[in-house]
Amino acid sequence: MNIPKEKIEELKKAHPEGIYEGEMTFTDSEDKFHKVEFVFRVPQVADIESHNKSAQKNPIVANLNLIQSLIVYPEPAPVIDAIREYPIAYGRFVDEVVAPFFGGNTTSRKTKI
Repeated sequence: MNIPKEKIEELKKAHPEGIYEGEMTFTDSEDKFHKVEFVFRVPQVADIESHNKSAQKNPIVANLNLIQSLIVYPEPAPVIDAIREYPIAYGRFVDEVVAPFFGGNTTSRKTKI
């Protein structure tokens, strides 16, 4: 993604918690390759709380809304338009990129004592 250095500095100042380049690459039913790039801010607990609440009603819409709320560059609308028809692609982005901000690669166990 080619972002002017001035814009990167502006985004860093606006989001001191951190910003990241995001990318989704996937193919559609006709094997057409898609690549969608954007910059997103670090998700906050309130973001994932809202996502979890809305995911109970519609997980596909919840994932799309979460990504839309995190995008800081370019404007979210064109990015959302580019991915809207591919819920598996943006669902994986949420699972693989966003979720680890709240604890990734978790292993749990219990032992009766």
